[in-house]
Amino acid sequence: MPAPPPHEDLKSARLTTLAHLDALLERPMIILSFVWLGLLVLDLVQGLSPLLQIVSNVIWGLFVVDFVLAIVLAPDKSEYLKKNWLTALSLMLPALRILRAFRGLRALRVLRLTRGTNLLRILTSLNRGLRTLQRTLRRRGLGFVVGATALVALAGAAGMASFEAGETGAPQGFGQWLYWVGMLLTSLGSEYWPVTAEGRTLTFLLALYGFAVFGYITAALASLFVGADQDAPPDDDDDEVNNAVLRRELRELRGEIAGLRGELRPTPERRAP
Repeated sequence: MPAPPPHEDLKSARLTTLAHLDALLERPMIILSFVWLGLLVLDLVQGLSPLLQIVSNVIWGLFVVDFVLAIVLAPDKSEYLKKNWLTALSLMLPALRILRAFRGLRALRVLRLTRGTNLLRILTSLNRGLRTLQRTLRRRGLGFVVGATALVALAGAAGMASFEAGETGAPQGFGQWLYWVGMLLTSLGSEYWPVTAEGRTLTFLLALYGFAVFGYITAALASLFVGADQDAPPDDDDDEVNNAVLRRELRELRGEIAGLRGELRPTPERRAP
């Protein structure tokens, strides 16, 4: 059997190394992804303290290192970037805040985070969070859908609180916005409708998610309750009623059998002469 070409050996070695790296860093990255998403929600709602901002920057740096290592080890770098372009975008956005910290780069003030940038941060960070949740639960079942809906609701409420802050009639506080997003996801709606372009865009995406997913959750819960009702043991009173009915039917059946035996029993008139 001929030996494989050298480039095939190199490709196989890189894929093996990449798989080992993913397995080694899987649990730490899962924890950091949820922490980073939580920090994003906190940043949009009330801002981060200097300490929490440092923590967020450190986590972002670890994500960048992990992504760069993955690109270096990937056999086909362009294909890897095509599959992970949202991840790359989520790692580029925090760089705007880091670069603004340098006094010599005043020209970068035009890149100040706006509501549009915050919308991109929400979408890209939420994408990372959903992928992390999928890897945690290992499959796309009811648990994944419920967890994903919880993440979408938290990120959506934080985004709406940031975009619609100060608007007339807007809910006040993260708790009210979380209730507003919950009503939107369940298709019940609310009296307030967003005014800003970013708020309307996020509302449309949340409504689209709710329309696509909430029906599945409702059907799964209904199936769960119906299955539990079918599997539940019968009640004691029902057992007594059923036993009484069975005994009565058994007596009637015995009576009918006895009657048939009497009809089939030979009589003197039926005997042969």
